[in-house]
Amino acid sequence: MTQPTDPDARASDPWVVAVANQKGGVGKSLLSLGLAAVTADASGKAFLVDIDPQSTTAEVADRAERAGLALPFDYTADTDPTHLGKLRKVRGVDMILVDCPGSLEGRDVLAAVLDQADFVVIPYVHDPFYVTPTRRTAAMCAERGVPYRVLINRVDPRRGSGPLEDAQAVLDKLELPRFRSFVREYAAHSHAHVEGVMITQYRGDRNAGNARDDIRRVHTELLMQLGQRGA
Repeated sequence: MTQPTDPDARASDPWVVAVANQKGGVGKSLLSLGLAAVTADASGKAFLVDIDPQSTTAEVADRAERAGLALPFDYTADTDPTHLGKLRKVRGVDMILVDCPGSLEGRDVLAAVLDQADFVVIPYVHDPFYVTPTRRTAAMCAERGVPYRVLINRVDPRRGSGPLEDAQAVLDKLELPRFRSFVREYAAHSHAHVEGVMITQYRGDRNAGNARDDIRRVHTELLMQLGQRGA
């Protein structure tokens, strides 16, 4: 695993945040990229580790490189469990974000990450087929004593507040801790990634500002959770 070094970043252990759900299509890569970009935009040092073989993160990084653009954070792709066990030894960054596999086959790799993680963000799309894998991922975090919160993701802004309220009610009934923040589904995210830029840098869509604000709110709430854990 290529490790960044920056003397201005945290000298102590960085926060290790896993973005995980044992089902694909919930927007793990979008959140991982967005949170890493917002960390950098707030003058922090982020390190994004892509351990999902089918993730779009690597493709976005390749697009940025081909366009001659520099990612605003350090990035590596690495699925070797031996290397993942060394996440705690990384220095020179404030936050490590781990984009995890979206399948049951990735359970062993996810377990290796959870053994290192301070916190887990579990993206959830409000659909009956996503409830069981979300509960299963939450149970895996609980078994290992890793704090987590479910994040309602890919909310259609055209459908009003009903679907969001339904999603909140489902998670509350299941007694799954959730973020108060949520992320709406805007084309600005995919358009930015096609161009190899982050949502914090993208200005080519009228909803880009809303998309950035969503991720920033999640980032702020995440920092609050990490601060409570570290208190």
